[in-house]
Amino acid sequence: MVDAIRVTEAALGEPRLEPTAAEAESRRFRRSLFVVEDVATGETLTERNVRSIRPAAGLHTRELEAVLGRRAVRQIERGTPLSWDLLEADTRL
Repeated sequence: MVDAIRVTEAALGEPRLEPTAAEAESRRFRRSLFVVEDVATGETLTERNVRSIRPAAGLHTRELEAVLGRRAVRQIERGTPLSWDLLEADTRL
């Protein structure tokens, strides 16, 4: 029985937790957060000026709640992928 278990373990191999090459390539087609209207320095980000669109060049969509209500540290043009360096630190902590 132990021999059969070892054969099964060898057949299963080591678990891989990273994406395959095809999956990694398709990640760029996921959604991310973008500015969809020009935002002035100091202006608060809202659902009106931030949207989840493709490609995955900005912050992950799960960060939307953390982004809303923050202020821009500089002017952000429409179509810019969101990144943390464009936003003031969260003071709600």
